[in-house]
Amino acid sequence: MQASMLNFRVMKMKNLYIACIAATLSIGFTGCSKPEDGPLERITEDYAFDSTDKNGRYAEMYLNDIYSVLPDGFNRIDGNFLDAATDDAISSQAGTGIDIFTKGFLSVSNNPDDAWSKNYEGIRKVNFFLNKIDIVPVSDAIKNTWKAEARFLRAMFYFELLKRYGGIPLIADEVLNPDNRTNFSRGSFEECVNYIVSECDAIKDAVQKDPVPSTDYGRISNGSVLALKSRTLLYAASPLYNGGNIGGSAAQQRLQGYASFDKERWNRAAIAANELIAGSAGKFALLSSANFKANQVFLSRRNSEVILAHLGADNKDLETNNGPVGYSNPNLASGRTNPTQNLVDAFPAANGRPISEAASLYNEQDPYSNRDPRLAQTVLFNGAEWLKRPIETFEGGKDKPNNTTRQTTTGYYLRKFLGNFETASQYGNSPHNYPIFRYADILLSYAEARNEYLEAPDASVYQVLYDLRLRAGIAKGNQSGYSFGLKNVLTKEEMRQAIHNERRIELAFEEHRFWDLRRWKMAKDALNQPLTGIKITKGASALSFEKVKVTDIAFADPKMYFYPIPDSEILKNSNLVQNSGW
Repeated sequence: MQASMLNFRVMKMKNLYIACIAATLSIGFTGCSKPEDGPLERITEDYAFDSTDKNGRYAEMYLNDIYSVLPDGFNRIDGNFLDAATDDAISSQAGTGIDIFTKGFLSVSNNPDDAWSKNYEGIRKVNFFLNKIDIVPVSDAIKNTWKAEARFLRAMFYFELLKRYGGIPLIADEVLNPDNRTNFSRGSFEECVNYIVSECDAIKDAVQKDPVPSTDYGRISNGSVLALKSRTLLYAASPLYNGGNIGGSAAQQRLQGYASFDKERWNRAAIAANELIAGSAGKFALLSSANFKANQVFLSRRNSEVILAHLGADNKDLETNNGPVGYSNPNLASGRTNPTQNLVDAFPAANGRPISEAASLYNEQDPYSNRDPRLAQTVLFNGAEWLKRPIETFEGGKDKPNNTTRQTTTGYYLRKFLGNFETASQYGNSPHNYPIFRYADILLSYAEARNEYLEAPDASVYQVLYDLRLRAGIAKGNQSGYSFGLKNVLTKEEMRQAIHNERRIELAFEEHRFWDLRRWKMAKDALNQPLTGIKITKGASALSFEKVKVTDIAFADPKMYFYPIPDSEILKNSNLVQNSGW
């Protein structure tokens, strides 16, 4: 591993052109052959695995290319965050692919998040790599590490498919080619979960140990493997899958979850999360409150909280896509992502109490004062400092001029992930690394699973929320019966609500809300309601604030709990059973 993962991941592959790409499970593949001569830009896949390449240069580049299939959540759905398909945000641009979700138009032939081809292409590349790597004369130690990395990537791709479609075809180590057109059947949900977990167990000691050297930052590590195992088991234990089947035929039901509820699944999820937590000393930890407030979780290339990220080159794409619109070149932005009032109201007051219970701190006509500091780190609201002036989202303000369609629809703009440009004159290049796994998520996964397994939350569950709130800047307080805004004695149901809300605000815009509402089986209610914003009117001496309905969101219950298998795949493979309702 002679060069940094960052350099590999952001470099253009000048010396290697991957000519053969698999689009689907059942499509035939173009044959690849090693050219006798010609420019390196025309090298085929087989050429990457060369018995004379003693350093494994091309093979490693091939592996690095597979990393590009990992999730990247920034503005990826027709220019929008996936969160704009939830109750947390609205796209300022009408008529984009995200509307297919928000209007309930998802179909077998129209899915803006069609992950089927992408992830099976990744799986095929992994299998090709595993099939060919032994040809390359690198040391066994390097080769075994690369194999383990590839197996993790394959398991990750299967999980990305599982959370969208339920049980999917498991093709083992088979490399699809024109001579092998097997029509695979879908594995059951349980079989797919067991496979992903077994792969994680098999490779967790074969990948690099944390903390990885700086030259290899971004590569798969032991923490990445344990995080995938934790997330897989958390989903498997959740209400949608854990005996909460949405119906359909017997064949469909085995693809969409377990036949009956088993509380022990929550215990397995808690144990898996705790395995990572217990071994995190010197490896992973929540950032200090000061570093967290300085946005270092998302802006520092490497920090103790990010377990695995999709690394990207420094740029200003997020700012120009999502920043406020009231600036001219070179700071012109599209204001694409507009957080909702629904999300803003989920952030508690500065003492940690819900705003509905914090009358002494929360004022509807001064709604952004005395709030959880994470609100200002997530949302740009009226009066927030940005590029050397306060944001103006009052009616007729610079950032809501009402003379263009390119402006906020809710009175808010996205702040999270953007560089620290409060006092800057213009946007500059910043690190933008999409967090696939971070430590706060693992802590919350443990708290959720532990709470669901017990009859009442124990001290370890409370501690997770205390730690996150302390790090965010919420004081413990001296109010009798409360700590960090939480009652000292919560029922299981009350703690569940607290954890759900903590996930919502701590992990906002990290593509959790979309999936959490589904796995909790709460999308039917949360995604069939009005989405609200704020209307701010500037008077002679003061601003007035009014919550207003912006639009409705629709969720076709129950079929939208799962994506439909693409119709193109069903037509090509008669063994694929479609999900119920499609």
